[in-house]
Amino acid sequence: MPRNVSNPFVIHLPADLLRSHPNLRSLSRQLSIKYVHREMVTDADLQLVGQQLWQALDVDEAFEQARQEASPKVLPLVISCNDPALLSLPWESLYHPSIGFLCRHNGFTLFRHLGLKHSQDLSCGPLRVLLFTSLPEDVDPEKARLDIESEQAYVLEALDPWIKKGLVKLTAPDDGRFSALCRLLTEEPFHLVFLSGHGTFKDDPLSSEQAETFFLFEGENWKSDPIKAKEIASAFIGAPVQCVVLSACESGKLASDDLNTGLATHLLQSGIPHVVGMRESVLDRAATMFSRVFCEALVRRERLDVAVQEGRMAITRPIGKNDRRLDTGIDVHAELSLGQWCLPVLYSCDPARGIIDWDFTPERQKRSLLRITSLADISLPEFFIGRRKELRRLDQTLSRGVKQLLITGAGGQGKTALAGRLARKLEDQGYQVYAYSARPPAHWERFISNIQLGLDKDLAEEVDRKWGGCNTPDEKARLLLNAMITQTGGRVVLFFDNLESVQDPTTREITDTNLRTWLSECGRQGKDSPIMLLTSRWAIPEWEGDIRMHHQLARPGYGDFLRYTQQLSLRGERERLRVIYSTLGGNFKGLQLFHSLQQLGADEDAFLRRLTEARKELQAYMAVEQVVGYLNKKELKLLNCLRAYDGSVIVDGVLVVAPDLPDQETLLERLVALSLVDTEFDQTLQLTQYLLSPLIVEWLQGRYGPVQTEIKLSAARYQLWVFENLRTTEVQALTTHAAMASAGLHEEADSFALKVLVPNFDRKGMYHTLLETWLPPICKSPGSSVRASALDWSGQACLHTGDYDTALDYLKQSLKIRREIGDRAGEGATLNNISALYHARGDYDTALDYLKQSLKISREIGDRAGLCATLFNIAHIHLAKKETGQATSNFVKTYVLAKEIGYSQVLEALENMTQDQGGLAFWENMANQLKS
Repeated sequence: MPRNVSNPFVIHLPADLLRSHPNLRSLSRQLSIKYVHREMVTDADLQLVGQQLWQALDVDEAFEQARQEASPKVLPLVISCNDPALLSLPWESLYHPSIGFLCRHNGFTLFRHLGLKHSQDLSCGPLRVLLFTSLPEDVDPEKARLDIESEQAYVLEALDPWIKKGLVKLTAPDDGRFSALCRLLTEEPFHLVFLSGHGTFKDDPLSSEQAETFFLFEGENWKSDPIKAKEIASAFIGAPVQCVVLSACESGKLASDDLNTGLATHLLQSGIPHVVGMRESVLDRAATMFSRVFCEALVRRERLDVAVQEGRMAITRPIGKNDRRLDTGIDVHAELSLGQWCLPVLYSCDPARGIIDWDFTPERQKRSLLRITSLADISLPEFFIGRRKELRRLDQTLSRGVKQLLITGAGGQGKTALAGRLARKLEDQGYQVYAYSARPPAHWERFISNIQLGLDKDLAEEVDRKWGGCNTPDEKARLLLNAMITQTGGRVVLFFDNLESVQDPTTREITDTNLRTWLSECGRQGKDSPIMLLTSRWAIPEWEGDIRMHHQLARPGYGDFLRYTQQLSLRGERERLRVIYSTLGGNFKGLQLFHSLQQLGADEDAFLRRLTEARKELQAYMAVEQVVGYLNKKELKLLNCLRAYDGSVIVDGVLVVAPDLPDQETLLERLVALSLVDTEFDQTLQLTQYLLSPLIVEWLQGRYGPVQTEIKLSAARYQLWVFENLRTTEVQALTTHAAMASAGLHEEADSFALKVLVPNFDRKGMYHTLLETWLPPICKSPGSSVRASALDWSGQACLHTGDYDTALDYLKQSLKIRREIGDRAGEGATLNNISALYHARGDYDTALDYLKQSLKISREIGDRAGLCATLFNIAHIHLAKKETGQATSNFVKTYVLAKEIGYSQVLEALENMTQDQGGLAFWENMANQLKS
């Protein structure tokens, strides 16, 4: 049931607002810089801006009257203006003295109105949604790689029930080119378009060029193709699109001197009635949370402004223990997104108007499991799902002249579907495709007959005449190949599927005479060879070459997996779908097996029981027991040792857990070739990584029991070495911590967390994450020193969140432990932290007392760094008490000591204090004066 909304409260921005309140521009710029540099934006930051904006409007009396008249309905707030300088201000952060943030309150909405009007008629449903994503390959893989898979997954999750009811139709192409967007907008009448990717805004005040907004599409070469806002908007002219959501950085931003530079406003002026943009660079979590809730609200038939308001509030949901990126573990940046709730900006002519006419009779989606096509004897899914990266990469591979492409991977990962998709795309380009499946019952004669029947009459007669004169299988194969190449001008595709059925399990060589002959003859053709697409669970020895390539299929992403659940009309809670994905390792065949059990909607016990059954069936389908049975003792030992790693590892890590095995790399190659070990390429290290599927791990666990403690210890030490020497990233730190805990090194894991992870989260302002997830278990550590440090960090985190009483309790517990174990340096540090708490409360005398105790300890134990920090804090207390002389004296003492011991952090703080007075030169001069 849509929410009841009152008449809007329109706020007409006065033309002289920035002249009468010049501080607004400065505050807005400071806030923008924080978002640009990925700094923590707190409620206090937003409140400071929001309060100033509210005071500048001076509408208290009129607002209160409108609020009373609207109650209990939702009151829409309309920012009415067409001045780009005024519209560039962060109005979504408006802060009312008694209500708080208006854009975070369910009693209000806020949108911007530019004075434009649209009278385009609404078309009947179903609601047609285009989720257009772009991910060029040349963006920075660490800093700029957008999590479009998560956004796709969240939108799919939101729309899934409505798609099944026939109320919504979703299109999510894997082609991110601008030409593809133009084609889609002309081929289908979309109502809602998500344009997701990288946006950029260029406005150089020193340049004579006009400011522009660009969206980075995928170019023909798969690299960034920046398209101007005006050109993008022109693609929408004539299309029935009613709303565009720009999930792109800076897409909602305006230049201060030209309203037409923003992509959002270009779209509005091209005839789009509603546009949602992002005022600054937005993080993945914020964008995906917003998109999901926004979609859920729309299909409940909420107004556009209500849907946007709900999306904003969704971004503020606290970070829980299980807040994870879908495929890469804990999202250590998630807490940064909490301050991005005010970034979605709605421009609308009339949000009450909606985007479609809901008065229609929906057609429920039919089950699509059995809707398949075939390529000769090979069955293919009618709708290919996902594998965007593989398709893009393999398309490029074939275009570069590779003629023989071998795709390997475990059973059920989608090898046949991917190769079939490539074959179909080549067929669309004019290639003649011939397919053969080696899985019993194989029909080689039918394959040959299909080739002969496909020949033109003259060629067929020529082949028939020469056939009897061929004395060997090689000659017959050569005759047919030449005929096919002649007829098609070389545009031939041979698709050989399920080759593991005809491979020797020990050597992996092809045992079928016919296939071996055709592979050999195609190889002799060289660059003139037909394109060959081959699939197998096992690699073929010595396959790589000038025209040959081996591609090992990676695990499908969660978005692809979720899309497949829709294809199967599989119903269930989101949490359960994630459990299925994790348990089955994303395996498509495993999902089919689970679906066949038809128990997703059952209670928890039945769900887990059916999932276990599906996992066992998938292990049987993958022939895990059979393939493992082909291994010798050394290969089996290495496979078991790899279970010590929960994730991927480079070859050095493999060697570490099995040091007594000779020729480990050869053994590893064998495991990879049999698809028992998966591989992925680490772009940073430029090295191959190896990992076990959870299905293989689970099977080995059931057969051979847990991994030996000594092996886990070796794995943990290796992960620590990787962190210290190869990859000092947060992800590696999390992996190292998990490895330590798995090996039973709990106290070492706690110490590592306190040394690396906790300070890192503290620097990022992720205090809630620390207090809810990381610090509580460490506070119970058996080690007194570790426990005291964890309590100290907890106190500091509470201090930052304003919970002074709890902070003091933690710090006093820490102080007690420090004194009991005789940790004098730690005692001094804790006294400093307690002092900071009283300083924050304004109790300067008590704060100074604690600092004097800390100062005494530092002098007694000769802790010069502690002495330096304490003197610095004492100086600040005197400064707060307006005791300038004492403050200056202590600052100078701090400078002299910090300079002697090279305390860079303190020197930097002192320099920042006197930037306008010469920085450190000021303190040097003061020190010389006092000395003289």
